[in-house]
Amino acid sequence: TSRGGADDAMAHARCDVVVVAAARGGLSRHRSTRARPRAPARLARVGRDAVKTTRAMAVGKPGDEFDASRGALTRAVPTPSTKRIVKQLREELERCVAEEDFARCAEVRDKLLDADPKARHERAMALAIEEERYADAARARDEIRAIEAAEDALERAPSRSSCVTRGIRVDVEAVYQRLRSAPASNAFFHTYTVTITNENNDADAVQLLSRSWLITDGQGRCETVKGAGVIGQQPTLRKGQSFTYASACPLRTPRGTMEGFYRFVEFTVSEHDENELVPRDEFDAEISTFGLDATSDD
Repeated sequence: TSRGGADDAMAHARCDVVVVAAARGGLSRHRSTRARPRAPARLARVGRDAVKTTRAMAVGKPGDEFDASRGALTRAVPTPSTKRIVKQLREELERCVAEEDFARCAEVRDKLLDADPKARHERAMALAIEEERYADAARARDEIRAIEAAEDALERAPSRSSCVTRGIRVDVEAVYQRLRSAPASNAFFHTYTVTITNENNDADAVQLLSRSWLITDGQGRCETVKGAGVIGQQPTLRKGQSFTYASACPLRTPRGTMEGFYRFVEFTVSEHDENELVPRDEFDAEISTFGLDATSDD
């Protein structure tokens, strides 16, 4: 690399880098072109642990994908459920710092790095700057920007989704109901229609046993809804059959998301009676994320 190219990389990395204070486990950030301030002795221990954690990340953990040619973890966008976990960990880390419980800080920080791909890249960028690997820092910065862009897109998730798990297709479409909403009272009412189709060729039939929903509003508040069946039914679907139902979801914010899964059991036809179904495996069929958007033009 030419001296000029190295200087350019250094300039770009320094210009946009987020300096992550070790005492805050990647949470306290400020833009700066100056060196990071020296931490007190107890915080420095946490900082040294952070460096060890970052170096360990370069080797990779189960579930991580590491691109050696680029020197960065491949991109993974947090889902609403992941964002809820990350939010809780960030709040816990803030409490640990306030209470000066630095051993607990290190534990929570490590959990946060496991849960939050953005935090991992922030940590990698901080280490790269410390070691003057400015090209690597610039790549980590680009990964952070890409994750932030994807998170923005997720917040504007389309009002429909489609997903297939073990041959069970789940299609969902949501519609904002203006006439049943009261924005002045922070009441936004949405309906959604679900169509479940059995495309499973390995079982003679499946039955929907239960549902589990994660609803996230525009302020990150999460609600879990679980129950037996859907709309009071536990439909059984043979190969090629579909089941459609409609339901509703009120929100306190103009936008939000829903995701979840249905619990199914597979059946095979009895060898003795073709009208008798014998239960086999149970499994979860994913309901991929879709948006609830009162601001949409749809």
